[in-house]
Amino acid sequence: MVADDLFSLEGRNAVVVGGGGGIGRGIAHGFVKYGAQVGLADINPAALESAAGEIQAATGKTVRTYEVDTGFEESVRALVDKAVADMGRVHILVNAQGYNFKAPATEFPLEEWDKLFAVNVRGVMLCCKHFAAHMAEQGGGKIINLSSIRGARGALGGNLAYCASKGAVDMITRQLAVELASKNVLVNAIAPIITITPMTEERVKLEADRYAKVLANVPMGRMGKVADLIGPAVFLASAASDFVTGSIIYPDGGTMAFV
Repeated sequence: MVADDLFSLEGRNAVVVGGGGGIGRGIAHGFVKYGAQVGLADINPAALESAAGEIQAATGKTVRTYEVDTGFEESVRALVDKAVADMGRVHILVNAQGYNFKAPATEFPLEEWDKLFAVNVRGVMLCCKHFAAHMAEQGGGKIINLSSIRGARGALGGNLAYCASKGAVDMITRQLAVELASKNVLVNAIAPIITITPMTEERVKLEADRYAKVLANVPMGRMGKVADLIGPAVFLASAASDFVTGSIIYPDGGTMAFV
């Protein structure tokens, strides 16, 4: 294989769950540019329509859209069936779905804890479970989970549930990598720092002082951008990473290296 082909996604079919969100649509856009056929899945039909329109306007390529509630196993099964019926097989899964709620640890509402874990952990597990089964039957595939540096480091600001959920995603990633390696299903994660999307942009404005303190621990001196995640995602989806599994990549401006 020549070097120019290492990162090509030509002939690959990808499903990006959470594809209506800022990070999901950015990764999907990158996949399309590198040649993949892409399906976007999300619980929000308006977000799906917006993301698909944005990608088509930028690339001239059409992406499929699928409504899914990843907290329910039947909905995930239906997503796999629809994607396979449309594409023939799925080579790449990205789990970019996510939810956050902040509250002090001693006051954290149980209903919000359950909702957050339903999306960030149960939903990721169910998508991995059913897409991995399909990939194993087809001879292999790539799964990319969106985690966070908060899976490895605590944070101020009421992040008990979020940090715990991302720690769970990290271990789901590693354990699946071990279990599925013999079936050529490779499972990795991308774990960024705060990444500026329309949702996080408003939060940063409201909590400017807190985020200034966060930046003090980022050696490169800026927040993350969605564009910072596209390269790692293309790498993990492509032949360039065919001997990489169980790894967590940190697009974090050096934060994890900083004491």
